[in-house]
Amino acid sequence: MDTIATPRKSFAQDPTAHQLSNSIRRQLAKAFREHRVALAEGLFQCVRETDSAGVELPRELAHLEEWARAHFLAAIDIASEWLRTSSEHWEDLFSGWIHSRLMAPLSDQGRATGYSPSKALEYAKARWTSFLAEKISLEAVQILAQRLERVIGGLSKMMRESLRILFIGDCLQYEVITALLGPCARAQISLTPVMIHERVQAVLRNRIRTMDTSEFDLIFFSPFSHAFLPEYSQLLRPSAAVWPRADFFKFLDQFLEDVALTIRALAKQFECPIYVHNTAGTMQTFGIATGWAKNLASHRNRSQARATIHERVCRYAQEPALEGRVRPLDENSVRDQLSDWNLGKVYFRGDLFHPTRLGVELGRRTCFEAIYSTAFLARKKVVVCDLDNTLWDGVIGEGAVTHFLERQRILKGLKDRGVLLSISSKNDPKNVHFLGAVLQRHDFVAARINWLPKAGNIESIASELNLKVKDFVFIDDRPDELQRVQESFPDIVTLNAQDPTTWKVLSHWQQHLSWEAEEDRTKLYHERVAREGFLANCSRSDEVREDETAALKRLMLSVKVEEANRFGLKRVVELINRTNQFNLCGTRTSIRDLEDGLGSRHTIVTATAQDKFGSMGVVGVMKIDQRPGGVEIPIFVLSCRAFGFGIEYALLNCVKYLAPTGHSIVGHYKETQYNQPCRELYPKSALSWDGSRWVGKIADLPADPEWLTIEHRLSAPLLANSATQ
Repeated sequence: MDTIATPRKSFAQDPTAHQLSNSIRRQLAKAFREHRVALAEGLFQCVRETDSAGVELPRELAHLEEWARAHFLAAIDIASEWLRTSSEHWEDLFSGWIHSRLMAPLSDQGRATGYSPSKALEYAKARWTSFLAEKISLEAVQILAQRLERVIGGLSKMMRESLRILFIGDCLQYEVITALLGPCARAQISLTPVMIHERVQAVLRNRIRTMDTSEFDLIFFSPFSHAFLPEYSQLLRPSAAVWPRADFFKFLDQFLEDVALTIRALAKQFECPIYVHNTAGTMQTFGIATGWAKNLASHRNRSQARATIHERVCRYAQEPALEGRVRPLDENSVRDQLSDWNLGKVYFRGDLFHPTRLGVELGRRTCFEAIYSTAFLARKKVVVCDLDNTLWDGVIGEGAVTHFLERQRILKGLKDRGVLLSISSKNDPKNVHFLGAVLQRHDFVAARINWLPKAGNIESIASELNLKVKDFVFIDDRPDELQRVQESFPDIVTLNAQDPTTWKVLSHWQQHLSWEAEEDRTKLYHERVAREGFLANCSRSDEVREDETAALKRLMLSVKVEEANRFGLKRVVELINRTNQFNLCGTRTSIRDLEDGLGSRHTIVTATAQDKFGSMGVVGVMKIDQRPGGVEIPIFVLSCRAFGFGIEYALLNCVKYLAPTGHSIVGHYKETQYNQPCRELYPKSALSWDGSRWVGKIADLPADPEWLTIEHRLSAPLLANSATQ
């Protein structure tokens, strides 16, 4: 199993990893140092192989510019440190360098799309082991081949997700990018990093405004790292230590407001999540004595700036206009284990690469967690958990257990933010209890506690919840169970409960989950079960069987249909983007798309439902475009919890209140893999298919279902006036 989580495999420790003996490590590191140029030459020849490069490259390393040659020499230097230390973070740096830093300097077009880093390293393994065979021991050669083979395996995996990421900052971002590319490759995430580093904020903002709004999947903005902002660097100079406190904070406030303008420009220009670094307050240092001196002289200013910057970044992220897409990235999370001096110390001094521990740890940990969460977790709706050795330590049927309280807090946080929790556990139901636990039985839905295969249980849970397994995450402590579920459902995300990284990425997902539920989805599920049970009891009456209308009337269903304003668009977008089954065009949208023309060219109408068992919340959304002589409906979605009650017809009928009944109505429809439940809406509403869309007259729409009590809160003149123009 891999050390990094993937959508097809769970987190687990690599069984091939082992500590090398000191003598073997010294042999390998020395050989790479002594034969640095020859090994770099061999790597270059391997990269330029057609199978590796995919483009025509210069024939000789000597023909390259010095900067380009330095990329290959840096690869050897990093490999030397990796072999000397046998350290995971050096392995990640080496893997990341091979992944992305060898092709760009060789092609005018940048990194070639046909570049295969795994193939290049596979060729290099053969060249290097052959070249070193007479220079080091046979055992050292074999160990080298094994170590390289593991990196090749990580780089050669088929990518499951591809992300384009914008990095804004100074050289710290190079460290971050190099450090995270290896773990991302093992997680089957392909990255296309783009970096800009204009240090004048006004210039940076103008550059941002020229970019396409949907160009990136994720943005990392690091305004306070090393020397990116000249103003921040000035605060850390020894001379600034004697500034009056009032002058210090005035100066700090001024450039923080400038940074705030850039954050707002990013949020206005881009639709993706934007991570804004605070600062760990570390200083890049190259020497022990000078490092200690610089840290000591600037300690007070760094501490005060660190606290103020953290508070301000968190405040900016909470601005309503930023729509929750700006998220603080806490550099201080890596300060718990390492001192300021260790974080800022440059521990490798190459011509191109001089990483600090801060940059490497941010890449391997915090940034990777954000990327993994974006790639695989952001749209998931259900987490299915094992119990024994997953939510608690031990087997509950064999005696007392110790609860994993922090794990349960993470899952409880997900539940509170709208993710459903379920159980698939091989256990005797009568033995399972939650005494002393953070989670309780009512926090779960559709639990399966039995001795059946877990793949079958998950399929059953999906059926009961009326969701797709692709929306699930499955957590278990046993690799064999994870593998069987993964093989049964290739689209599911499986995570190993025993790997700490599992809980880090789940925690990150929970903390930055953009879904802020206006209702308790778990409560809605339990109410739906009660509702369905009520209807089932009606149908099993010993008396003459009641018709559906009578049974539905006894539910006391009411629907409120109203227009959404700009403040309600966030909830509207969330419902649209999370709905697959009753989504007539498989629509995905953004707040920006819906805001454009709202109230003038189109109207957004929502349906909120409730019955005797409680409120279902907002269950339907329809976008109505104004057209001469009629209306068009390009977006129509209904939550699965509202299926079977006729609410979709009440929502459709609202056009009678918004336009003259003699006008036309056009319904857009696009068949998808999942939207079978909505395919009968338009034909059952007296619309006809003209070969590309459903068309009809507003006057011909059927009446509202008689069991619904409907309240309309609509601005009738809005569309009616426009339609007559």
